[in-house]
Amino acid sequence: MGSSSNKTIVWFRRDLRIEDNPALAAAARDGYVLPVYIWCPKEEGQFYPGRVSRWWLKESLAHLDQSLKSLGAGLVLIKTHSTLAALLECINAVKATKVVFNHLYDPVSLVRDHNIKEKLVELGISVKSYNGDLLYEPWEVYSESGHAFTSFDPFWKRCLDIQTKAVSVIPPWQLIQAEGKVEKCSIEELGLEDESERSSNALLGRAWSPGWSNADKALTEFVEKHLLHYSKNRLRVGGDSTSLLSPYLHFGELSVRKVFQLARMKQILWANEGNVVGEESVTLFLRAIGLREYSRYLCFNFPFTHERALLGNLKFFPWNADPANFKAWRQGRTGYPLVDAGMRELWATGWIHNRIRVIVSSFAVKMLLLPWKWGMKYFWDTLLDADLESDILGWQYISGSLPDGHELERLDDPEIQGAKFDPEGEYVRQWLPELARLPTEWIHHPWDAPLTVLRASGVELGQNYPNPIIDIDLARDRLTQAIFKMWEMDAAAKSAGSEGRNEVVADNSNSVENLDIPKVILKGKNPCAAISANDQKVPALQDPKNDLPIRKRSKCVQEAGQSQDKSQNHDKDTEVSGIDQDTCSTAESSCKKQCSTSTYSFSVPQQCSSSSNLNWSQREQIDMEQNPS
Repeated sequence: MGSSSNKTIVWFRRDLRIEDNPALAAAARDGYVLPVYIWCPKEEGQFYPGRVSRWWLKESLAHLDQSLKSLGAGLVLIKTHSTLAALLECINAVKATKVVFNHLYDPVSLVRDHNIKEKLVELGISVKSYNGDLLYEPWEVYSESGHAFTSFDPFWKRCLDIQTKAVSVIPPWQLIQAEGKVEKCSIEELGLEDESERSSNALLGRAWSPGWSNADKALTEFVEKHLLHYSKNRLRVGGDSTSLLSPYLHFGELSVRKVFQLARMKQILWANEGNVVGEESVTLFLRAIGLREYSRYLCFNFPFTHERALLGNLKFFPWNADPANFKAWRQGRTGYPLVDAGMRELWATGWIHNRIRVIVSSFAVKMLLLPWKWGMKYFWDTLLDADLESDILGWQYISGSLPDGHELERLDDPEIQGAKFDPEGEYVRQWLPELARLPTEWIHHPWDAPLTVLRASGVELGQNYPNPIIDIDLARDRLTQAIFKMWEMDAAAKSAGSEGRNEVVADNSNSVENLDIPKVILKGKNPCAAISANDQKVPALQDPKNDLPIRKRSKCVQEAGQSQDKSQNHDKDTEVSGIDQDTCSTAESSCKKQCSTSTYSFSVPQQCSSSSNLNWSQREQIDMEQNPS
């Protein structure tokens, strides 16, 4: 241990673990430590976390506090209006000479961290920051010509080519607490959970176990039991198919280096045994880890991507900013069964499979021409594994905003996607009980079913299940027209002498620049403050008989009774969200088979309630309103 007079503030953020935590390890070697977590809702701005994210954070902080206490220095929790002011109070209280933290890469944190570092250094405080979130820092990976990569494959190839030694940061076995009078608060006083959210949140605990030691169990279980068949299972939308590690990775309860090293060891083992299936599974899983790296890489190198497309060609795209269409999409009332099932599962559980993320986001952007930023924000508010950088990557990928993303003109037919990814219709039946008796032949296109079949199945189109919100051929025509209009306006701007639009910088949503993302409020109530306005409440658990497929792995799946959504605020929307790449999400969200410690990736269980028998008329009471930001 260093000079015993050294006192270091360890500033925790999204690195809520003891193991492989470079900032914590460095501080522990150096003398006395004061571990601090600062909650500053004001600085979160439009990216104030949704209900489910805050639930996870609260659980994770409690878990971390216990671990730190057992090492000798409990976690100091502070709620404040200024992170810098809170850090300075801590420094003065314990006479600290140093502040350490691990890097973050989202646009909000990049600016804040830079400013804080600058101010502390001016005041003579030593500041040291570390890589606790990535395999490689964004500034370590560049092309031969020294430029940042703008497409994934060459980026990931470069990462895999970089020679690196296995990193192992030994966790501290003892901490010596720096003494001093710090204004701290309890976990309840942080205000991460409203009274009205408790019943919904209680359901989440039956599906997920936040906390770094639980993350470790989830990782071990995935690597030992599910990784081998990952290549085969990862595209199944209704079952246990992905790793469920993404929420753990988002909050830094799991070290991505450890995940990578464990998976690579398996790959080497399987390669020696000639196990081709296992080798391929690891390659695909590591690619998902690579996509998470790439999301941070893009945000670091192009920090405007939460507001503008990476490609400038979308600047003039004529988005159809229609709140009614947005509401129908959010509530799962588009008339396209696979899309509706996905959106109702998201509403009910805060979780959807990567493939479904791609399908529902593609529908919003290509079929309804809704601004991609609206979808991104809605995912941010509702996904359990909501992760800003991954959200940005996903939605830009789907809206044709990335050089290697979906082409803007590519429009996938939800009926064909349904036949491909839910051939028996089980997923649709689970989340759209009103279609449960429909024969498989018609399940993905009920509008084509003969009237006798619809009657026998209890389906009344336009009554208990909506007609399609838009015909696929009409949607295709409108998308084509919108693209032509975009090209015309782009050409006109160029000939008028504006700067070239192919730079990786132009804004892609001028047409809705001043049109804020609609917020949803209950009729007769005023919009809430930023805090809960951004997020949905989960309906009370109504019918414990039905099983809700929450991702704790099967054991919990059985307990978490399906609750019905008789609730009011399914609708909160805001502006950031994440979609997954064709097959991967932040950390391939996968649903595994077991309950003990698992998690999905990219979702925020809103209401662990099943959408079965949802009372849609009550949803209709939810009114939408444009809210100036």
